[in-house]
Amino acid sequence: MGCGCSKVLPAGRPSVEELRKKFGADSSGQPDEDGLDAVPAAQFLRSGASLKGLLETNAVLVVVRVRPLSQKEKDKDKGNSKEAVKLINGQALTITPPAADPRQFSFDACFNADASQQDVYDRSGRMVLGKVLDGYNGCVFAYGQTGSGKTHTMQGTPDAPGVIPRLCSELFERVRGLAGKKHVEVHASMCEIYNERLNDLLSRSSGDEASSRDLKIREEEGPGGSRIYVDGLSEITVDSGDAVLALLADGAKRRAIGRTDMNEHSSRSHSVVTLRVEAWEEGDADKLTATSAKLHLIDLAGSERQKGTGATGERLKEGASINVSLSALGNVISALSEKKTRHVPYRDSKLTRLLQDSLGGNSVTVMLCNASPAAVNVDETLSALRFAERAKKIQNVATINRDPKAGRAAALYEENKELRAKVTRLQEHIAELEKWYK
Repeated sequence: MGCGCSKVLPAGRPSVEELRKKFGADSSGQPDEDGLDAVPAAQFLRSGASLKGLLETNAVLVVVRVRPLSQKEKDKDKGNSKEAVKLINGQALTITPPAADPRQFSFDACFNADASQQDVYDRSGRMVLGKVLDGYNGCVFAYGQTGSGKTHTMQGTPDAPGVIPRLCSELFERVRGLAGKKHVEVHASMCEIYNERLNDLLSRSSGDEASSRDLKIREEEGPGGSRIYVDGLSEITVDSGDAVLALLADGAKRRAIGRTDMNEHSSRSHSVVTLRVEAWEEGDADKLTATSAKLHLIDLAGSERQKGTGATGERLKEGASINVSLSALGNVISALSEKKTRHVPYRDSKLTRLLQDSLGGNSVTVMLCNASPAAVNVDETLSALRFAERAKKIQNVATINRDPKAGRAAALYEENKELRAKVTRLQEHIAELEKWYK
């Protein structure tokens, strides 16, 4: 006693400080459940964590993917095809119009021709998945001229799946990981907007094809506020990523496609896949914690010029309808990017009406702008980049989709759960103290 020597603990006995750390309120930590912190930065690739931070500000996340030159573009100039688009880094690129100085654009992320499908998915679709499971609406849409690679980016191939199949697969991986914590139900629908007519691509009604054609978009007031929906659109409950992909493959067979000079399999309609995700805490029999979120996955038909596509007859009519709806989308984005504009013309087309929540509304949104690098397409590419630049200025107002009447009850439920967890930690702490410090 009084010798100044430090007390030696018995072998194996933890110190009080170690016990406090073990049983402290933050001992469980906050795991990186969405995996975005593990998406590293690399040359021409931005880290997942930095992009996640942008989404938290309610900004529309805008990423640009520049595809390789096509064989037709290479053959057109006998192997000397010029590229007008050059990446500077993972967030900036330049485009050089004919007889003009290069113009630089900056975006949230840029991908060159070497970027893999996984690279693109990690920094686009994956960004919204965790938010949807938390009860926020989400939207991922691809934009660009015809033949710029939108369908490859969104759908992909069996050997190189795109954003939609990768997202569906990971969604159900996350759902399985939540077993015992949350109960999750997923419902899928798929429609197309063809010549300003909205058609159900998953309808299984026999003998009455008209009932799935030219459906109407409605708006209604519900417990959680107003919502946009398609009246009569079929919705199918799914329990795996494979089940979703099988439905989408079936729906894709009914989607309007056709040949043009710029694309052998040109999409002649806008395709909209919607996953409605309902979730509530395990053991919550009254569903006080229930949330209901919509995730739109949209493959837009490409903007096109008649001179470039060689379209005539029905193809020309389809192209004109596509351009009108994309022009309406451009007007909406322009109105939203100009803070002084009060009126936003959502009702000018079926596409903008359906996207009303996703642009300037209650949603977490990612825009994938696909671009051709070829000098022959420089005008269309420049137009697409300007469109994407305006979209960067949009601010959404994303909120958790929950019945406000149940909001207070849900808060009390969460508070009770936290208190129970705290009591459990204290009981374990006391047991450990009694074991070592009698």
